[in-house]
Amino acid sequence: MKTRSLPIVYVPIIALSMLACSGQKNKPDPIEKTGSAVEASKSEDAESEAETKGARPLGVRSGIIEYTYSGDKTGKSIQYFDEYGMKSAVYAEITAQGESTRGWSVTLGEDQYMWDPSRPEEGMKAKNPMVTMMMETSREEMESLTASMYEKMGMAKSGKETFQGKECSVYKGDIGKVLIWNGLLMMTEMKIGTIVSRQEATSVQVNIPVDAKYFVIPGNIRFSELPVF
Repeated sequence: MKTRSLPIVYVPIIALSMLACSGQKNKPDPIEKTGSAVEASKSEDAESEAETKGARPLGVRSGIIEYTYSGDKTGKSIQYFDEYGMKSAVYAEITAQGESTRGWSVTLGEDQYMWDPSRPEEGMKAKNPMVTMMMETSREEMESLTASMYEKMGMAKSGKETFQGKECSVYKGDIGKVLIWNGLLMMTEMKIGTIVSRQEATSVQVNIPVDAKYFVIPGNIRFSELPVF
């Protein structure tokens, strides 16, 4: 598998948006909608936001979020997550510099698995110790860490902004802007020189049942271990 062609699609908490896989431009099995485009109720949101400690990388229990990409790369991805982000699966189809890639990235605790469904004989596996760190960090400490990360990128926390009906924390600077809601990336727009890259959520469903099939690792794939990062 060509590691240089892996599209970046990981989306939980501090907007380290990206993991993923390589391949061609085919579609996975049709996405099953678990009900209508259900938003979390106000009481559920309040309960989630009241959480300040514990093994909860995200501020909402489960959900399905669809994204689109524009600028230097185009395409779409869809993220399924459960157990407050301890289980996450992302499927992406992205075109950049004339090359189309697609793939799955599944995260179960610290373990992350990446593969291209058109090349089922091989995949990659890595451990992400950041997940353990997030489990042991309070919500306030996590927000402070997020702000620190963006400060190193030249961005500062800049109030709130509503996006897709969600009141998001805003981080912005000369290189761009990021919107985060309950640890989930809602929008990022970056500009480096003449290159502009944008990712935005187009559909947000939270606190809904998510089919367990999305978190199943194919048994026929031989996963190569990647170094700890």
